[in-house]
Amino acid sequence: MLMNNQDFFLNGEKIALKGLEESDLELIHNWLNDSDVTRLLFQGDRPKNLGVMKEEFQNRIKSNENIEFAIITKNEKKIIGWAGLYEINWISRNGEIRFFIGEKEFWKKGHTTEVVSLLIEYAFNKLNLHKVWGGANIENVGSIRVFEKLKFFEEGIIKEGHFRNGQYYDLIRYGLLNKKEN
Repeated sequence: MLMNNQDFFLNGEKIALKGLEESDLELIHNWLNDSDVTRLLFQGDRPKNLGVMKEEFQNRIKSNENIEFAIITKNEKKIIGWAGLYEINWISRNGEIRFFIGEKEFWKKGHTTEVVSLLIEYAFNKLNLHKVWGGANIENVGSIRVFEKLKFFEEGIIKEGHFRNGQYYDLIRYGLLNKKEN
């Protein structure tokens, strides 16, 4: 399906975000079953079943606590990953930012920083959230760079909080406050 810029929910310079659709799940399924792609992620410790993924997706879209997007390159109009705001607490006005680039050819090209910037702008300016937070395996240098580049503050380290690849990994959590509220 050929998309134009009007089809996108959020527009950046190189990427755009559109609502995640069930038809996007087959591509995500392939990424989540690629051990190179999921090596440092919380995902990927078990093979993914497309049918189960579709059920989980239906549950998430019925909830107002999760907002999911497909990440699309504006030049190629290609879906390269997904991202979103999860576990939104509308009383405390906070939520978790998650992001994932599945297409390896688009790694280390600045797309993730742009994705997270768009999510921050959306969370603070459209949803009126007070805080967003995210985390990473401490060896996931790319994700850590994104958080630090965008001025997230380190909230803490969870020692050996995730078991993967036959070993325990420390986890690092970052937060960002909506400074425009003050």
